[in-house]
Amino acid sequence: MAHLEYGTADYYAEGFSDYLADVDAENPATAQNLIEGFYRALDSWFDYHDAQARAYADLRKRVRQALTV
Repeated sequence: MAHLEYGTADYYAEGFSDYLADVDAENPATAQNLIEGFYRALDSWFDYHDAQARAYADLRKRVRQALTV
């Protein structure tokens, strides 16, 4: 297999292919689990970045308050 440069469409296509290979006509729940797993990953990353953004906002506020005193 050729080296795929991180961040390229080919790189992501290779990763998605791994997941799509798990879809099984004899076990339709696999496709639903794939979709549910994607939703959960999106929610998890959103929650993480939301918390990080709030932490940065708090830090920014505290630094500005400290520097204006």
